[in-house]
Amino acid sequence: MKKITALLMALVLSGCATYPPGDSPVGGTRVDSGPDTVRHLTARYHDKATMCSNSPSAPAFLCSGVLIRGTKYSTEYHVWNPNPAGNGVSFSYLRADAKYDNLAFDYNTGFIFYPIFHAPSSKFDPEILCFFPVDGAASYRPDQGCGQTPGIIGSRECQAQGINTAAQYVAHFNASPTKYQYLCGFNVRDELNAAATTAFNEGIKAEGLVGTFAFKTQNEIRMAMWAQNLGTTVPLEAFFYLNDAGKVGAQYNQQDFKTQTGIWVPMIKLTLPATPAADAVFQFIAADQAISS
Repeated sequence: MKKITALLMALVLSGCATYPPGDSPVGGTRVDSGPDTVRHLTARYHDKATMCSNSPSAPAFLCSGVLIRGTKYSTEYHVWNPNPAGNGVSFSYLRADAKYDNLAFDYNTGFIFYPIFHAPSSKFDPEILCFFPVDGAASYRPDQGCGQTPGIIGSRECQAQGINTAAQYVAHFNASPTKYQYLCGFNVRDELNAAATTAFNEGIKAEGLVGTFAFKTQNEIRMAMWAQNLGTTVPLEAFFYLNDAGKVGAQYNQQDFKTQTGIWVPMIKLTLPATPAADAVFQFIAADQAISS
């Protein structure tokens, strides 16, 4: 996963299956239209890649799937800033083989990050640290949310416990007296290179094998904190809402982001799958936008 710049150049030269011909997966200050954003999100949702740009050192989260952060609507802060009191930032990863029917804390609004290989080059690259196939209650953990829950030895990093495969994770899950802070997360840091790709793939498989519990409980992908007020360089692809209640928050956030940065990004209605057999649906509804551009 090292030398991401070189991998990005290879991606530009070789193209990317998740973006139709004529789309540019990497551009300077590109802002996608609402319909284009829906097309890109839908394509990435259905792209069950096991690596990116044919590189074993490039985990699938760099180019496929949808990185979602549920948030609480408030006029007291800019939603794209990390919580200053936190030690990391939690997202969920949504893909056709990593489904769930609700968000943490029943959030109904939030935002979506570009995957690194599809972000405009003017945006910073978030540092992705670990992946929990089932919500890991990361706010209770040290090491930016990836470490051991205090006092629960079985919650330390999966690989450190010899848990390297989906089957081993499921055995650990079934043996845990309770879940969340008792579970382990897969280390997917950049320096692991191909081992990070393997770990993420096994984590996605594990989520599917856990079954109903995982579907009813979103996964958790943990990122390192970024600085406050980096609005113009935050890799924010879209704001989203699940329902009319969430739409109010998304409208405020869209307007606030434009006011603070001068950048318009679309609001996308996200319908999470109601059953494991269903798929997520992304919609751009022009009448719902707080501002048109």
